[in-house]
Amino acid sequence: MSAIDQKPQVELHEAVAVDMTASSDKHYSSSSSSGHNKQAVQPPAHAFPPPGKANPLAIGFSAFSLCSFVFGLYNSGLITDLPQVAVGVSVGVGGLGQLYASIACFIMGETFPAVTFFTYSGFFFAFGIMFSLPSGFIEAATAGGSIDPLNRCMALIQAAFAICSFFYFLGTLRQPYLIQAILLCVFLTFLTGSIGQFTDVHGLIVASGWFSFAVAAFAWYVMCAMLYTPENTWIRLPVF
Repeated sequence: MSAIDQKPQVELHEAVAVDMTASSDKHYSSSSSSGHNKQAVQPPAHAFPPPGKANPLAIGFSAFSLCSFVFGLYNSGLITDLPQVAVGVSVGVGGLGQLYASIACFIMGETFPAVTFFTYSGFFFAFGIMFSLPSGFIEAATAGGSIDPLNRCMALIQAAFAICSFFYFLGTLRQPYLIQAILLCVFLTFLTGSIGQFTDVHGLIVASGWFSFAVAAFAWYVMCAMLYTPENTWIRLPVF
């Protein structure tokens, strides 16, 4: 038998196989085939980015920079020195954002950013809870009519985070200079804030606020460097 005679038989066999696997009912098979043809001529759906392309570090730096900016306003006293101005931002942005970034980095196997984001998310959660009215912390700390116990508590917390930040800074010595600058400024923010609260030196607390501004600036730059991709904008930011 020639190749020309064999070709129709092969095509017929394939057509029968498709019909048999679809259904034994001829009417249902016809409807299914018609629906399949209609579906084939439809325009393709929106192509979503493939999984694994998202960068959780951008979320972490976004949350960190925004909260650091608000804390800079609070500690420097440029606009207000009420700690309650940072409560909502601490929990809703700093705490949740960095906690999510920490979990995502941990799943991806990025240990260093997972640990650092988790640590600072804890600070923002703690600050937001302590200075919220239902916690009762402010009433207990100022029950004696003095704010000294309140200052001592904040000094202790900032001292603990200053120690952690110094260790984290040592872990960035082979990382880009921007990451080193962020963690160095974080360390100086907690250090000057802690000493200022312990000694009641207002100038050190103000300096802590300005170091917090520096943290926000560096973190925003890193965040923008991650977001400004060729698909989003023509702006390019170098990372050094």
